[in-house]
Amino acid sequence: MKTGYFFKIAAGNIKKNTRLYIPRILAEAGLLGCFYILLTLAFDKRLDDALGGSYLSMFMIMGAVVIGLLSFVLILYINRFLMKQRKNEYGLYNVLGMEKRHITKVLFHESLISSVISVILGTVFGILFYKLSSLLICRILQGEIVAGFYYINLKTILLPAIIFMALDFFAYIIGSIGVRRLKPVELLAGKHTGEKEPRIKWVLLLLGVACLGVGYYISITTKSPLQAMALFFVAVLLVILGTYFLFIAGTTFVLKCLKNNKRYYYDKKHMPAVSGLLFRMKHNAVGLASIALLATGVLVMISTTVSLYSGIDDTLKAHYPKQFYLYVSQVKDDGKVITVPADELEIYVRESAKNHGLEIKSVEKEKMLTVSYLMRDGKLLTKTEVYGGYKMEELTNVVYITEETYSQIKSGKVTPDPVVLNLKSDEVAYCRIISIAGDFRAAPKTLTINGKVYKVKKEIEYFPVNSTTGEMVNTIGIVVSGDEVLDEIYLTQKEAYGEFASELADRIEVEFADEKAAEAVSKEFNREIIDKIKADYPGEIGYNVDVKWESRKNMLDLYGTFLFLGILLGFVCLFSTVLIIYYKQISEGYEDRERFRIMEKIGMEPKAVKKTIGSQIMLQLFLPLVTAAVHVAFAFPILLRLLKMLMLSNTALFIICSLITFAVFALVYTLVYFLTSKT
Repeated sequence: MKTGYFFKIAAGNIKKNTRLYIPRILAEAGLLGCFYILLTLAFDKRLDDALGGSYLSMFMIMGAVVIGLLSFVLILYINRFLMKQRKNEYGLYNVLGMEKRHITKVLFHESLISSVISVILGTVFGILFYKLSSLLICRILQGEIVAGFYYINLKTILLPAIIFMALDFFAYIIGSIGVRRLKPVELLAGKHTGEKEPRIKWVLLLLGVACLGVGYYISITTKSPLQAMALFFVAVLLVILGTYFLFIAGTTFVLKCLKNNKRYYYDKKHMPAVSGLLFRMKHNAVGLASIALLATGVLVMISTTVSLYSGIDDTLKAHYPKQFYLYVSQVKDDGKVITVPADELEIYVRESAKNHGLEIKSVEKEKMLTVSYLMRDGKLLTKTEVYGGYKMEELTNVVYITEETYSQIKSGKVTPDPVVLNLKSDEVAYCRIISIAGDFRAAPKTLTINGKVYKVKKEIEYFPVNSTTGEMVNTIGIVVSGDEVLDEIYLTQKEAYGEFASELADRIEVEFADEKAAEAVSKEFNREIIDKIKADYPGEIGYNVDVKWESRKNMLDLYGTFLFLGILLGFVCLFSTVLIIYYKQISEGYEDRERFRIMEKIGMEPKAVKKTIGSQIMLQLFLPLVTAAVHVAFAFPILLRLLKMLMLSNTALFIICSLITFAVFALVYTLVYFLTSKT
């Protein structure tokens, strides 16, 4: 037979099965278009220059990989569905004289035609919508709009086309192997072959309960954000496996239990529904589990990224009460490190502010020392005092200040006021700043620091020195009596940590009357201060300039990129969910025609038959939505720990975003169900 003959048959088959092939072509085109957009965003250097997008390229490539993997699974799922629906058609070809190799050639041309159409539509879709995507990312990152119209890169056009055509070819190989392995009678019988009632798969059932239980346990019991980062993907993998196992074996177990309950089962309302669902879940368990996991992905990605982006101002307010922070140190010829006094730093800052026409609203001075320890039974241990392993929740950052610094900042005056702790040299005041495990027990009565025991005279609720780091480890604030005690602690940790030891910081915090004016001249303002300090302190100096607006820009870059990626991946997951539901509805429709006839022949009224089958379909398709809600609820604790690593501590905001996301998704899911049910 000539190739043109196979091409003609394949084109005719696609035309006759448009209800099956059009969604498949549009789905692949949409996935390819999103893949193209992410790749192009990663390679478009104009965006990096316009936004300072330090995270854009890396996260866009990661997103493209995720979409590629999702596309692989989805294309195989669609191919499996199409083969199932058309087995009897291929069987008819075989009976009429076509050999299996001819059938596989028809299948190849069908795959080739649909693949080429998908690639062309997807590329056009990607090119057309890339400009919209670049405008959206510029708006989210609050950057300037990139000049020019469409950015077309041959590499980002060819690479998605090659990858997706390779996926289609792999799906064709799987399908042709299936055709060659079946007998003509099996091909002709196709989906009408009789089958036995499913049995309970006890191994899968127990594995599902174990995987899901361990995954949920990890999420609930993980207290440290560092642990959460390490265990999150383990928990995700366990929940994925547990979901598939329980949909396959757990649903059969529950339905079998209902069937064995004679009082419940032998009722005209329950018997058809339970027996029908047993066979439905046997065929649809994997697809429904996929819907549940995709729905969970949509809910998690959208709620977390929206929370991060919406909470930028709250995060800045919590971690940057002032606008400008400055600390300077100098390395002497003998290797000794000294800090430039805060009083001198204030002079430099005020002179530079005057030169740039900036009004300073307030200046606060901090003499502080931040040291990392392991906290055990009221003892702060350095690495030289630790033997064996340790737990992540034992990691503790300690911020030390003197009573003089505490009183000055607390009172807002240069000289101490009645805010006096009256600490002796062996006494400290204790404040729990960050507790990553949610453990806010009372302060210990004594505290051992570097082997020396200090009495905790007072537990204070407010610590005046802010940490600008994320909430990754426990952080406590300690007020000591004076410089002598602080110097002693400094020298002791210097011996323990050597070159990795912390330095004493004489830091100043500055608040400007006009933040926007200060931001506008920030580069020149900072450069003038550092140049003057270098002139007065020759040799090697180290300095740390931390400004609120730079942190805001970094957060916008990171959280804005997360938000865009979350929106795009959420759209892809939603799109995939809709497609699976659509094919489920079609599959159920074909099978329900036979069920209608059988039920009517045994005496059931058409209205009762329709109600029974409709309730079965609704139950099985809304089970994934309920499962997704349960997954998100159990994932909430570990997600909260991960968000703390990104400095978001507004739990209420995350809860609100999660509830709104679920409500919107549930509405869309319901609309999709009723729209696709008409097929």
